[in-house]
Amino acid sequence: MVIDPRVTYTAEKATVHLAPRVGTNIPVLNGLLRLLIEAGHIDPAYIEAHTVGFEELKKVVDKWTPERVERLTGVPANKLREAAVILGTCKTLVSTALQGVYQSMQATATAVQINNLHLLRGLIGKPGAGIYQMNGQPTAQNTRECGADGDLPAFRNWGNLEHIQQLADLWNVHPDQIPHWSPPTHAMQIWRYCESGSIKMLWISGTNPLVSLPELDRVRKTIEKEDLFVIAQDAFPTETTKYADVVLPAAIWGEKTGCFTNVDRTVHISHKAINPPGEARSDFDIFVDYSRRMDFRGQDGSPLLTSTWQTPEDAFEAWKKCTKGRPCDYTGMSYAKLSEGSGIQWPCNEEHPNGSERIYTDGVFNTQIDNCEAYGHDLETGAAYTQDDYKLIDPKGKAFLKGVDYEAPHEVPDESYPLWLTTGRLVYHFHTRTKTGRSKALNDAAPDSYVQLATEDAVRYGIADGDMVEVTSRRGRVLEPARVGDIEPGLVFIPFHYGYWDKPGRPRAANELTLTEWDPVSKQPHYKYAAVRIRKVIA
Repeated sequence: MVIDPRVTYTAEKATVHLAPRVGTNIPVLNGLLRLLIEAGHIDPAYIEAHTVGFEELKKVVDKWTPERVERLTGVPANKLREAAVILGTCKTLVSTALQGVYQSMQATATAVQINNLHLLRGLIGKPGAGIYQMNGQPTAQNTRECGADGDLPAFRNWGNLEHIQQLADLWNVHPDQIPHWSPPTHAMQIWRYCESGSIKMLWISGTNPLVSLPELDRVRKTIEKEDLFVIAQDAFPTETTKYADVVLPAAIWGEKTGCFTNVDRTVHISHKAINPPGEARSDFDIFVDYSRRMDFRGQDGSPLLTSTWQTPEDAFEAWKKCTKGRPCDYTGMSYAKLSEGSGIQWPCNEEHPNGSERIYTDGVFNTQIDNCEAYGHDLETGAAYTQDDYKLIDPKGKAFLKGVDYEAPHEVPDESYPLWLTTGRLVYHFHTRTKTGRSKALNDAAPDSYVQLATEDAVRYGIADGDMVEVTSRRGRVLEPARVGDIEPGLVFIPFHYGYWDKPGRPRAANELTLTEWDPVSKQPHYKYAAVRIRKVIA
């Protein structure tokens, strides 16, 4: 079963393909959950033993009849029922979600409903059953584990003083040096602080925000500010390095040693094959050297990164100590052990010396008050709950079933901008093409951006395949060649990979058009909807 407004290759292979209107993921999932409950295709014993919140969830989804879902989303009621039969009667179920969920309206709430589906059926922690809440990058799982998304390492809770003390002891710093007095500052807020002048230095490593952030005109104006000093750390010239005051040339994967973790918790090691060219250095060497040059010291006066931090393996050993006793326990791993095979799944420790094929097999989740990563949020407002709030509902290892009602996208088509825009990926390119655009085979397969529109819309606007089309939103404009078909009427699609380093002559970055807005909980920007208009450009 595939949910996608476009007829992708995956959708073509689906038994049932649901193509909802942009921004209506919640109504579709609420409708599916209602049908499962109504048909009795749930596991009451599992729900009773391992979850909290079922009655509240049931009240929320009860109003989402197939007919109501159809009116709002465009998904035919009979197709929704077909999908519910599959989901309700299958003996195993694997669900995947990616940016079509996380970067759309009610992103976190939608991801929660996918979790709810598995919990209602008791299909988690069992062979052939599980959820891959996929990440946008192949190493994004380990950045989350390490706290590189602004949270704390090893899924520690910024509101739990004991967790803060653990890190302070590991790092030899005072607890007050670890920010924990408010929720982490997310990327979009960091850029807002740069825009307002609160942040004076911005260090950008391994990403290309001058293509990947929304409303690019605003981002360009921010990065060009005289009072903002910008460091860009990358392997290749990009749209972002162009604006940097200092560029630090970085090694790529074949030029350095290190570990990475995939969404299924599998940890791999990648060994250095060749030396980095010229002045390029690994990220590890750059950051350790910076720490030493700045003379960062612990609370006892010793260097913050001690003389033992000579190699990436030293950092890995320190990371293992950081994970001890946490859900992502790495203590049973080593570079030597990782080099023997194709990967090890955490937790890997004394109890699981060879790693863990699956987790939650006992129906016990990491929701205990002294163990949880966060005390939760209001899914509609994003307001963070406190430890005292959590004490009132401490689930003691049970999973939360959280219902949420539909909220319409904050920008919708109108007379001036009558079409929906959504953005996404191509199989041939990664992120902003920093590397893949320099691969001849990949670039030849997808050398340029395009705007995909439905046959009906193409006829209405007099557009044929290959015609140049101007797409305009309230924030900017792009010029793209047309690609007609395999998408719902009223919707246009532009891949987000393309920028200007290899083709500066025309506006073509999809994020010239997107909104400066984000999910209240995850803080991921809303890339998946915007209101636009189009017109054929006569050469």
